[in-house]
Amino acid sequence: MHQPLSDQRGPPEVYVHGAPPPPLTQMLEEQRHVSVAIIGGGFTGLSTALHLAEAGIDVAVLEAKEIGWGASGRAFGQVVPYLKLGEQAILRHYGNERGQRIIDAVAAGPDLVFELIMRHGIECWAIRSGLIFAAHSARGRRDLERRTHYWRQRGAPVEMLEDARCTEAIGSSLYRAASLDRRGGNLNPFAYARGLAHAAVKAGATLYAQTPVRSLTRQNGRWLLNDRLSADNVVIATNAYTGELWPGLRESIIPMRGHGFVTEPLSDNLGHTILPERQSLTDTRQLYSGVRMLPDGRLHGSAHGPSFGAEPRADWRRVDARIRHLFPQLGAVKWQQAWTGWVAMTVDHFPRLHELAPGLYAGLGYNGRGIAAATMMGRDLAALVRGGRDSPTVFPLTPLRPLRWHGIAPVLVRGLVQMYRARDMVDEYRLGPAT
Repeated sequence: MHQPLSDQRGPPEVYVHGAPPPPLTQMLEEQRHVSVAIIGGGFTGLSTALHLAEAGIDVAVLEAKEIGWGASGRAFGQVVPYLKLGEQAILRHYGNERGQRIIDAVAAGPDLVFELIMRHGIECWAIRSGLIFAAHSARGRRDLERRTHYWRQRGAPVEMLEDARCTEAIGSSLYRAASLDRRGGNLNPFAYARGLAHAAVKAGATLYAQTPVRSLTRQNGRWLLNDRLSADNVVIATNAYTGELWPGLRESIIPMRGHGFVTEPLSDNLGHTILPERQSLTDTRQLYSGVRMLPDGRLHGSAHGPSFGAEPRADWRRVDARIRHLFPQLGAVKWQQAWTGWVAMTVDHFPRLHELAPGLYAGLGYNGRGIAAATMMGRDLAALVRGGRDSPTVFPLTPLRPLRWHGIAPVLVRGLVQMYRARDMVDEYRLGPAT
């Protein structure tokens, strides 16, 4: 399966206009040696760079486009205290001891993100009023009730909203029940990426933009990038935009397109009725269902679109139908911007942390949970670089396992998506609107 290594169009204007100025970057024009070279200027790479630079490590980030260009600058913006799969799946996959450590660490992921935002003064629309997960089916409601009970037993600020309370919190009578988790929040992901970059530069990191890494070789116990920059250690942090730089890495994930849409600003009267506490909303369906209000009164939604291939033209039909169904009081909204970016999926829905060779590491595969998980992964990668494979990390080191059927992944995934879409439609029809 071949996918483009980047997008032709930049991150959405609504994010760019709400972000701080670009960080100070350089061109790699002379021979140089650093302790750590990081390939990729998104959440993973920038978090790694910041944690290393704050520890006094000489570090350089090499980004093929601009800082935050890829998925980090195009994400939906939720900061989630969960992985893609739930607590029982994590325990089954990793075992009780390691699994519980991962559950607890991921639950604290938003703490890490919002602490970095506060400590470094990152202006990125950060709102931590919580996340709403709505039940689109009876099965989805049972799953949310189990998860809410699990976390309430542990003293977490998670609660079920039912009937009138659910309607009031969302501004819609579509759902009868939802789980409100106040540990999470939402932000401008492009602005967050730029903020991490500014903080890394201030701590001593060097950022090289417009610097694609085309060669990576081992010479005399050091890594050589583009025959110009040598490094004792290298971190590959390109996630869904991973190319052919290291054999098999690209084939270990499935890059899929995510799609975002924003409206023109709504009137104050209407805008205040939608998610009045400014939580973001998703539901328990399999396909994309995110909705949130941006600070300037725009409605931001995600919806399923073409999963593969070249960047499609803007298609508002699915997101428009969802918003009409969810918020009929809005009438016809005016859609203004649409964008897309690549999301790195793994077959088991868990992130990957690899030591590919001595002094060569990679972290990727966040399955749509990248803001918190990638920030945590950067912290893990920094620990590995400093202390070696015996360093304590949230995510365990695992062998690289390329997918043998990677070449036919688009065919398989398209069939799976069609099945999910049909199942979601049946579930939502059975549920019917709340009254």
